[in-house]
Amino acid sequence: MQANSEEYCELCGSPIHGKGITMSYEGSIITVCNSCYNRIRKHAVIVKEDNKKSETQKKTTPKPPKMADTELEIVADYYKIIKNAREQLGISQQQLAQKLKVSENIIKRFESGKLKPTISQARQLEKILGIKLVTPLENEESEKEFDETELTLGDVVNIKEGKK
Repeated sequence: MQANSEEYCELCGSPIHGKGITMSYEGSIITVCNSCYNRIRKHAVIVKEDNKKSETQKKTTPKPPKMADTELEIVADYYKIIKNAREQLGISQQQLAQKLKVSENIIKRFESGKLKPTISQARQLEKILGIKLVTPLENEESEKEFDETELTLGDVVNIKEGKK
């Protein structure tokens, strides 16, 4: 599979011009731009495109962790909460990026609201910053308290007893 203009660096998030470099870095197989490759090449190993496909298939086979993620969501104003908490702690975006083990660009994108953190990133941010970003997903059924047109068990009892 060749890289196209729609591919983005999996490390910094910038568009990849030309063919990206697929490599094994910290246990993950990722495709990065030339700039990121130059920064991490001492700690990474270039892999063939075939290895990335088989690794991706292995990772996507087990679905149970995804099931837990669908029951959780990130709060709508996550970007304000992250920025305010970071500023209150007096740490820079670069320091937060190092603690979260992502690039500074990712933190900037979180704080501008352009990029939503994953559930696992949000959990890490909660621990680092002492904030609350992850909330349970509200089902439509729980929001809809009571619909008078639907029968309940109590209605059935009343009907059988002739009270309705």
